Amino acid sequence: MKLVKYISNIVIVMGLGLMLNVNLTQAQIPTKQDLIQEKEEQINTVEDTSLNKLANKINIKSAILNWPEIPNAVMYELLVKDVNTEEILFKKYNIYAAGYQLDNSEVDLNKNLKWQVRGLDENKVPVSDYTKPRLLQKGDVYDINWQSKGDEYNLEPFTKHNFNTVLVKNDVNISPLKITTHFDKMKYMPVYPVYSWVPVKNINHYNIDIYYLPKYDFNNITKVASYKAPQGMDYYDDRAYLQEGLYFFNIQAIDNNAQKVAESKNTYFTVKTKNIDVAALGDSITHGGGAISTPPSATLYNWETYTDIPVLNIGFSGNLTSDMVNRFDRDVLAFNPKILIIMGGVNDIRTGITANTVINNLNIIKQKCQKYNIIPVFLTVTPVNPERMKNVIHLDISPGWDKERLKINEWIKTQSHYIDSAKDLTSEQGLLLDNMTTDGLHPDYEGKKHIGEMVETYLKANFMQILSQK
Repeated sequence: MKLVKYISNIVIVMGLGLMLNVNLTQAQIPTKQDLIQEKEEQINTVEDTSLNKLANKINIKSAILNWPEIPNAVMYELLVKDVNTEEILFKKYNIYAAGYQLDNSEVDLNKNLKWQVRGLDENKVPVSDYTKPRLLQKGDVYDINWQSKGDEYNLEPFTKHNFNTVLVKNDVNISPLKITTHFDKMKYMPVYPVYSWVPVKNINHYNIDIYYLPKYDFNNITKVASYKAPQGMDYYDDRAYLQEGLYFFNIQAIDNNAQKVAESKNTYFTVKTKNIDVAALGDSITHGGGAISTPPSATLYNWETYTDIPVLNIGFSGNLTSDMVNRFDRDVLAFNPKILIIMGGVNDIRTGITANTVINNLNIIKQKCQKYNIIPVFLTVTPVNPERMKNVIHLDISPGWDKERLKINEWIKTQSHYIDSAKDLTSEQGLLLDNMTTDGLHPDYEGKKHIGEMVETYLKANFMQILSQK
């Protein structure tokens, strides 16, 4: 099940997947505010607001704000204040992306301004304090010539992501489109990328084009995919990127008059296919994303983020175990990993597929691994929370799912290599713990963090000799 967005009466649903097992004690987990403060260090903050004189020299028509994702925030509340008077000049709470395009029609951007955000849950209850105030005019200025400044590609593995504010001058007709992917922070490029950006107002759709540069040859560029995405903030690419080399993508925002009103600069990523020690095959828990609205393009809810051992992400949101079987020969063998982490089954039991079918599919994957000298490591199937699923994302679950889940897990626990990813995420009633999930289906920050930690611990305890070979 791909990300389905429900904004206002519509809720955003992301893929499906699995989770992990560990004792979730307060001592083990940094508080959400600790993580927010850590992320704040990535951003230039200016406490001496008297330094802000730039606004008087630029005529700004819009400011594209961007901030780090806040743990377990479904949406964000943005405040814009006058630096001198502290008066709140603009306030908006139903922002579902970690960024916002602020226009002159909403607030006079040529005033001395500062801004801050805080995270809210699905009921608009704060899950964090406000971030430190940032000067609105301390950012990268884009004038009419911004598109002619070149690619600025510096031969690093991924385009670097930053949270600088983009200031757009009045003379700009086609505004920059701010990309929000964290590809530069991922150890490997996901096999199925998700592209994300700060939404552009009053548009009809986005055009997304992906290009391949064989052998890094800029004179031999090939377009490999082209998509039309509806209004929103992200797009899940269903194309597997299996060919080693350099790629880039461009995104254009098109209005109702079929006119381009914004576009991104070339954003590069690198696909590596050689010397892959560990890969992960699964559904949305492997693919990433969480707290309803944050896509897998951010690292916050990707469990691969939280292991020191690089893990290639071959997850695809919405997969059944039969889909995983069908993808194996193409997606897994293209990288020939030494170890394969396998997470699957939640989508199956949710939709009424029997445990016997799931076990058969997992066994086929195991046999394929053995055929190609890949070590399979299974993760047990985590529970769901039907009440939260129904209340938050309006989804029902097949009767008897819990018994089918336990049957699958009994089989997994007979395997040579497995991690009990369900044990400590399960309540006494056999449900996914309330404090581990927003939508009742997927784990949020704490759960994803522990998946990564558990995988790392298990791999180091059992396979260090394999992992250390180069």
